[in-house]
Amino acid sequence: MGRRVLSLLMILVLPLGLASPATAAPPGPSGPLGVHQAQSTAGPPEAGSDAPVIDDASSGGRIVKATTPRPASAARVVDEGYGDDQLNTAPTRWWTVNGWTAEEIYDYAIDIGARISDVAVQPGSQVRFTATLVENAGSYWVSGWALWYGLTEAQVLNYANAYGQRPVSISRYWTSGGWRFAVGTLDNTGAGARAWWWYYGDTNYMFDRQQATPGARPTRIRPFDDGGVRRFDMLMSESSAQWWWWLGGGVGNINDVIRQNGARIVDASRNGDGSFNGIMLRNTTGYTPGWWYGFTHGELNLKALRLGARLITAQGYTEGGRELFIGTMSREAGNNIDLAKAMVQNTVFHTALAHGGGGAVAELSDSVLGRIGFAYGPPQDARTRIASVSKTFAAAELMKLAAAGRVSLDNPVSTYLPGVNGGGSITLRMLLRHTSGLYNFTDALPDFSTTMSQGYTYPQLLAIVNAHAPLFSPGARYSYSNSNYLVIGMIIERVTGYTYADALYRDILSPLQLSGTSVPTGTAISSVRLRGYWWNGSSTVEVTDQNASRWAPGGQMISTVSDVNTFFKNLLNGTITGTAAADQMKTSLVYTGEGSKYAGLGMFRSTWCGKYVYWHDGSIPGYRTWSVHSADGKRSLTWSYSDQRRATDVNYDEEFIESIFCNL
Repeated sequence: MGRRVLSLLMILVLPLGLASPATAAPPGPSGPLGVHQAQSTAGPPEAGSDAPVIDDASSGGRIVKATTPRPASAARVVDEGYGDDQLNTAPTRWWTVNGWTAEEIYDYAIDIGARISDVAVQPGSQVRFTATLVENAGSYWVSGWALWYGLTEAQVLNYANAYGQRPVSISRYWTSGGWRFAVGTLDNTGAGARAWWWYYGDTNYMFDRQQATPGARPTRIRPFDDGGVRRFDMLMSESSAQWWWWLGGGVGNINDVIRQNGARIVDASRNGDGSFNGIMLRNTTGYTPGWWYGFTHGELNLKALRLGARLITAQGYTEGGRELFIGTMSREAGNNIDLAKAMVQNTVFHTALAHGGGGAVAELSDSVLGRIGFAYGPPQDARTRIASVSKTFAAAELMKLAAAGRVSLDNPVSTYLPGVNGGGSITLRMLLRHTSGLYNFTDALPDFSTTMSQGYTYPQLLAIVNAHAPLFSPGARYSYSNSNYLVIGMIIERVTGYTYADALYRDILSPLQLSGTSVPTGTAISSVRLRGYWWNGSSTVEVTDQNASRWAPGGQMISTVSDVNTFFKNLLNGTITGTAAADQMKTSLVYTGEGSKYAGLGMFRSTWCGKYVYWHDGSIPGYRTWSVHSADGKRSLTWSYSDQRRATDVNYDEEFIESIFCNL
């Protein structure tokens, strides 16, 4: 479905691979600005062939059509998949470029063994273009293709017929000499030959022509302004595929058609008034990445990669002085394992770059797909500072004590730990759900940049809490506070007689064999680590060796993404605490006031695409960690990256959750 997300310009071109160079055939006839003919084996038409036909103006438009009469369906079977990048959903290598000349696009395509799939004139330009390309191999192979530009209406038809080609993409632009066209064409001979039509006119004319052309479907709709009147160029091709379209609709109109008909969108364009046009086909491939707009070209490209998709079309438009793009995508991965790998690898890579390039590591653990990991920078088993994801470990230990009858969640804190302001009215359940009202001690810590190696004891941090008045009466509302988990850690020490680190090791880390997980009280971290980098306002500094004790039980742990996934899986299925306690952690909820986010006992619950996911995230200088899980723990996703805390226009984290838990 389509969504608007403002985005960050990052990379102009991201080729997905290289192929051996191809050899071009001799160039075709020259146009006023240039013509490029590549890999064509089709020769000129035989003598006596029909002349091009351009119908007279009628009812607000014109018909431009191929000279070859439409073949009778009984005479042959049309290979609809030949050269049809909308129908074909097989995985292939693909590329997209923007702001290139036709010569550059042509040379690049030849070098990498690709062919044209879609072309558009860059807004405000007559000589630079946007293009999508696919590898000219496998099921995408065609015997000839061409990229033409600077053509008149008559020349488009003449050249297509002269070389036995059909247009698959067309882009109109105004010059001092009138309308000119950039056109991508493919071989239209042999078993792949089919009738095609090019119509242009107003909205009513488009509908009229569609009705008058049975046995065909629209393949491209491109709007243009003709003296203040919105008109369209429409390409149609002989086809038996089931299709739908919408001209001049809103996002909701097009998405409704997609949803109601089990369709996928294969072409989209934006009109000058902000409305949209879309062409849809029956969806037979399952997950489809849909259509997106409001992106720069670079980010549209990256978006497709993160979604495990192939960019079918990319059309530029201008809004607020910015060049933005609308694009349609097809599922690229052939199976869910490949799709998951593409999602994980590309999201981790782009996340790392967007947050300063310091590194990132992730793992998807799934009962069906297995474990799929990817690391950019450090090794896959790198230790990372998981920040507030530590809170779920502390909650699990407390719930384990509660299940054993050693504490009661509804008893006041003072029962187990005297000396906490308001401890007689604050229950353990309030601590777990952040409804205690305790002041957040991390708000009063000295400047991190000058004290990051300084150590703290739990009593020292509790003194900061007690030096500040409570924010509200216990239980009155939700307010996230690290002080809650400081107190939980101190209660665990009082009840068990062990240090917090030893209690966690004895009850959770050792039984689950979480060898990469620890509760440090100093600066030490394994040499196999994700390095943390932090922007201090004037420069980037490394903060890998910060003292973990300043974050207390709510943020001091070190772990690996694999260990965190293993922990959550065993927590959610009841292995750690027992089923009743695990269920209580998921269902004893308080609303946070943020979307669908509820605070449970040591974790959050949110709704994504109609499903509950349970999660916690964490953020300390230099590090950002997320851990998100299905209710039964059968699908777990944890990722961590070096975070310089610079603003980005794309929320990669939420996108990652949606990709894995909604689209996979």
